[in-house]
Amino acid sequence: MKTLDRYITARLAMPFLIGVLTFAVIMLGDAARGLGQIVFGMRVPPHLIARYLLYHAPHAIVWSMPVGTVVAVAMTVVNLKTHGEIDAMRAGGAGILRICVPLLLAGLVASGAALAIGEYVVPPASKRAGEALAEMTRSQPVMYERDSVYFRDEEGRTFYIGHMDAKSNQLQTVMIWSEDEHHNITEITAANWAELEDNVWVLHEGTAMKLKDAGQRIAPPLERFGTRSIRLRKALQNYYTGWRRDLEMSGAELKDLIDTMETGGSNTQKLQVKWHFKYSIPLACFVFALIAAPISLRYANYGTFAGVVIAILVVFLYNGVRSWTLAFGLAGSLHPAVAGWTQNVLFGLIGLYLLARTR
Repeated sequence: MKTLDRYITARLAMPFLIGVLTFAVIMLGDAARGLGQIVFGMRVPPHLIARYLLYHAPHAIVWSMPVGTVVAVAMTVVNLKTHGEIDAMRAGGAGILRICVPLLLAGLVASGAALAIGEYVVPPASKRAGEALAEMTRSQPVMYERDSVYFRDEEGRTFYIGHMDAKSNQLQTVMIWSEDEHHNITEITAANWAELEDNVWVLHEGTAMKLKDAGQRIAPPLERFGTRSIRLRKALQNYYTGWRRDLEMSGAELKDLIDTMETGGSNTQKLQVKWHFKYSIPLACFVFALIAAPISLRYANYGTFAGVVIAILVVFLYNGVRSWTLAFGLAGSLHPAVAGWTQNVLFGLIGLYLLARTR
C-alpha cells in the first residue's frame, strides 16, 4: 500500500466509526421501543434488556455500515478538498481516479466485513437475543404479535408461522414439514389458520401431502381436511428460544428454508426478496463509496457541511428506492432479484457515470 493510500484510508477511519455507531444506536433505540411493547407492564431486570440489545447489536451494525461508508467518504473527500490536499496530490501526479481508488477499496472492504458479520456473527447473536427475550417473556401470555417465524421441535419437525394474532389467540398460515432419520421430507401439512389448546394445535382449512424418499408425491397426491389436531411435547411459548426471523438467519439457512417451503409448493416470494436483500445491503457499502466520492469532489467547495448534506442525501434517496422496491417485491409485483438489487445497480451506474466525468 502506497503512502497516498495509507493516508486517505487513515482519514476514513474516524468518520466511518462515527457513522456506524450513530446509526447503530438509532436502530438499537428502535429495537428497544419494539421490546418495550412486548414487555410493557412486566418487571424485567435491566440486565436482561441490556443483554438483548447487546446481542441485537451485530444485526444493527450490518445495516449501519453502508451509512458509515457514505459518511466517511463524503466527509473525507470534502475535508481533503477544503484544505487543498487533493490539489497537492494532483500536483504530485495523482489523478482524480487514482485518488478515488482507496475510497472504493475501503467501500469494498466494508462490504466484505458486513457480509462476514451477517453470515457468521448475526445468526448466533440473534439466537442469544432470543434466549434473553424468552427469559423476559416466561410469565407472558402464550402468544404475542410476530410475523414470519419458524422453529424445530424435538421430533425434527419444522414449523412455519406466517402471523401470530395475540388478540384472537390464533396462528395464521401454518406449515409443518416432517422428516425421517435421513432428513428427507416425508410429509407436508399446511393450514390457513390454527388455534392453541396448551400443547395441542388445532389446524383448520388445511391440506396434507405425503412424499416418497425422492421427494415425490404418494397417491393420493393431496388430502384436504377441515380440522386436524397435532400434539407438541411443549406449549408454544417454550419454543420461543428456537425462533428465527428471516433477516437474522445466515444466507445458507434462509436458502434452506426457501427450498424446504418450495418442496411443498408454498409461495416463497417474500423470503426470496429478503434473501436478496441479505446480500445487497452489505454490498451497498461499495455502492455508497462509488457514488459519494464523485459527488463530494463536485461540491466540496461549499465547505465541510457539504459532506454531511451529501451523506444524508445519498442515504435518504437510496433508502427511498430500497423501500419502494422492497414493497413491490413483497407484494409480488417485482421479481425477487430485481427488488433486491435495483437500488444497488441504479446508484452504482450513477456513481460510475459521475466518476467517469470527474476531472
